[in-house]
Amino acid sequence: MRKSFSVLFLLLLAACSQKYALDSYEAPQQKIPSGSALYVMVPENGKYGSITYAQSGEQTAQAVVAAFSGSAKKIETGKSPETFDSALAAARSKGATYIFQPLILNWEDRATEWSGIPDRITIKMVVYDVSSGREIASSVARASSKWATFGGDHPQDLLPKVMDEFTKLFFQSA
Repeated sequence: MRKSFSVLFLLLLAACSQKYALDSYEAPQQKIPSGSALYVMVPENGKYGSITYAQSGEQTAQAVVAAFSGSAKKIETGKSPETFDSALAAARSKGATYIFQPLILNWEDRATEWSGIPDRITIKMVVYDVSSGREIASSVARASSKWATFGGDHPQDLLPKVMDEFTKLFFQSA
């Protein structure tokens, strides 16, 4: 009986935690100095199958800005999804040193409270040097919501932890 209770407790504990994983990381030759000027591109909205999640691109760009605001002196962001060439021109005109391009690879908003299927996101972050226009780093991270939920959880709730991980990977400590 005691073992059964312990196993049940551990299962419930595992069901109540969100999961995060770093799938790949191409490190910059040196970390980005704190106090740099950044330009953040707005990604296309996330999709899962035939479902497109409106505003997920803007929510992702806002999460990047929120996470990086403590590491950058100035952050500019695009108004909508754009090509790399237009982002590079905008970044140069605004005096940015680096471009951050988040890409939503997976975005699943599930009814976890009754289906038991967690919300999931996978975000790729590519960093470019504005002066050369070359890619200097990239990383892919994914997250899933807790299994035991009572509603109200969404994929965008997973963004802050993923963006905090990107901040640790790319920026020098102040």
